[in-house]
Amino acid sequence: LPNAGCEIAETPRYSGSDKREACIIATKKWQVGDEIKYCTGVLVPITSEEERALEGGRDFSIMWSTRKDCMCLLLGPARFVNHDCNPNTHFIATGQNTISFKLLRDVAVGEELTAHYGENYFGQGNEECLCVTCEQKQTG
Repeated sequence: LPNAGCEIAETPRYSGSDKREACIIATKKWQVGDEIKYCTGVLVPITSEEERALEGGRDFSIMWSTRKDCMCLLLGPARFVNHDCNPNTHFIATGQNTISFKLLRDVAVGEELTAHYGENYFGQGNEECLCVTCEQKQTG
């Protein structure tokens, strides 16, 4: 959508990957508290068996839903919002099965929109995290 305020773009951030990776980039200036209404996702609960089957490929966005108290598959453009340990957005529920994002700080045009996936999403204490913040701190 031309007026969405963000777009899906390719990122070189995860160059160790053998596949092309995507991110969400701001196409307008965002201010703290703004809701990104057109970067949405649908949460689909999955079983433990389905989670194990999906983990091998890791081509899917799987996240824990505190609201549903289970692991869910995240579908829609929201799945391209990458993790950062110091994110500029956070997940918000917009319906029974849908999410969007709210800005935690101001974001400039061209800046990647990020969210925090959780303290142990990338291993214990996110020790395997590859985000910009961890790279700058030389952790993860």
